[in-house]
Amino acid sequence: MKIGLDVAQTAAQRAGCAWYADALARAMVAVGRPEGHEYVLYHQFGDWINGEPGHGTYLTGRDIEMPLRLMLPVPARALWRQIEAGEVPLPGEPDVVIASSFHAPRVAPAKLIYVVHDMVFWTHPDFATAATRMVCQRELGQAIARASAFVFVSEATRADFESFFPGWLERNGRPYRIAGGASRWDTVAAVSPRTTEAPWLMVGSIEPRKNHDCILDAYENYAARTDAPRPLHVVGGRGWRAESIHQRMGQIRAAGVDVRYLGYLDDRALRAAYRSAFALLQPSWHEGFGLPVLEAFSQGLPVIASDVGSLPEVSAGVALQCSPRHPGQWADTMLLLDQDADLYARLATTGIARAGAFSWENTAKTVLELAKSLAVT
Repeated sequence: MKIGLDVAQTAAQRAGCAWYADALARAMVAVGRPEGHEYVLYHQFGDWINGEPGHGTYLTGRDIEMPLRLMLPVPARALWRQIEAGEVPLPGEPDVVIASSFHAPRVAPAKLIYVVHDMVFWTHPDFATAATRMVCQRELGQAIARASAFVFVSEATRADFESFFPGWLERNGRPYRIAGGASRWDTVAAVSPRTTEAPWLMVGSIEPRKNHDCILDAYENYAARTDAPRPLHVVGGRGWRAESIHQRMGQIRAAGVDVRYLGYLDDRALRAAYRSAFALLQPSWHEGFGLPVLEAFSQGLPVIASDVGSLPEVSAGVALQCSPRHPGQWADTMLLLDQDADLYARLATTGIARAGAFSWENTAKTVLELAKSLAVT
């Protein structure tokens, strides 16, 4: 079987969906090679056209093609118009295509598997830009018309889909699988000691959905109630409506409180940030999966997370949970974790075990099983 893999998002600054596409592609190749499968990686995919596609996922082997990796934007757009019009075949002519970038182009006669990362553009429309809402709503509509099967990254995301399209999957005979991600790094064997200067860590693009205001409120509260507050490190690319958050961080620093914005970090620097931190704060209003929680668990960090969306499902009682609406509750929990060494050690240890319950190998096996079931129908 020849499997097409959408890796278009990996050619841009990577957030959770792009890391999912990258890790899934690598794991699919590793899992499928013993069975003799072949792969085609698409660095330009549908309407997701990159200026520098060569920065995307790069894999080698006689069983791998990357026909669009060096194709510039203008010819890439023209090619995809021809593909969708049925004038030329999809390069590589795969049997199945896995779409991971929210785009659902026509790829017939290949079967399309569409990955649903979240439904925030409908469940929480205020947390998406008008342009994002338009694209995601349009592409999900196209997926409903074109996809032969679906992958949901969590049960919570599948439930969100079901709330808008009750019974649609069953009525229309569309198979689906739950296939979330995993930490991109090996899980540590044991908890490492943390210094008194080890910071609180928040990871996520600066945008309304991530709820940075809650943590800044909570951190000021926490810092005022302890003689030796830990620093707060904020990691993530600049999203939208980020200006007010950056202004607040500057004001807090000017008042002598140690809040640092580290910006977007590459894979190696991000892992170092986790390994040197004290605990992860994940206050999101909504997450389709919440990869930073598993990343933190895998590096031996306790987690304080929102009690909404997929986060309770992913953390499975291992994280301390707070309402994203109540910064005071976050401050209380931060103080508790900072002062209770036994609680800290217990959460870090159980987090390592929880991270071990997820693997990209199992994710790839789940998606490959789905792809093989389509190939024989």
